[in-house]
Amino acid sequence: MMRLTRTLLLAVSYAFMQGISVNEAENIMLAKPSQVSETFWNAEYANDGLNNPGSTPARTWPGVNPFWRGDLQGQYTIHNISVTSDVSYTFGGYLGGAYVEVHADGSSGCPDLDIFVCGQCPEVVGKGETFTFNCSHPRPVRFVKVWRNITDYLVISEVEVEGTPVTARVANYNKEFNTKVSTPMTSLTVVSASECSSKCYANQSCLSYSHHPTAAPNCLLTTNPEDAATASGWTKYSIDVCSSYISCG
Repeated sequence: MMRLTRTLLLAVSYAFMQGISVNEAENIMLAKPSQVSETFWNAEYANDGLNNPGSTPARTWPGVNPFWRGDLQGQYTIHNISVTSDVSYTFGGYLGGAYVEVHADGSSGCPDLDIFVCGQCPEVVGKGETFTFNCSHPRPVRFVKVWRNITDYLVISEVEVEGTPVTARVANYNKEFNTKVSTPMTSLTVVSASECSSKCYANQSCLSYSHHPTAAPNCLLTTNPEDAATASGWTKYSIDVCSSYISCG
């Protein structure tokens, strides 16, 4: 009877462990191409899946705004990004104050690479600390970047990313300076051109938008890409007819 109970317990435990394994989120940054601003220790050490004492972190030489950047090699909706400071040496502080952001492919024509900041690490970081940021950007992205707004080193033990692949709906934009939408369907106040871009992308009726850094409201959306008026300080972005929601075959 004891042997039967123990066998049953092991079977149940194994089934439970299998369930955990199946439901574990995939790290979509694992083994993808990566780079650092100036290589001291290789960039790929930060996305090689090794995040334990003795593993080597990615490390830059000291420089202005040191960064690590990973290429997901496809368009993804990002859910969470986890960044871990050095677990092996005494370089944990070199992740202090680092920004974690995502952006689309630089060739997509998106304004300012459509940068979206997911969060910032604390200024003071210790050895082997992990920080997880929710990063629900409405536009699919391809690149993840970690960087410090400082002249110093950047050291990262591991960057892990959870996300869902998206069928490409990348919008290419034509950019016009000192021009704005004259009859917007929607007027909003946003913090950046990137956020205005995201608002337009999230609304499938929007085919053009305008942004001004200081106006209020400073984000104008319209369904008509030809709708324009001369206006100092404004920038108008119109989606190419062969991108985003429109198929050109």
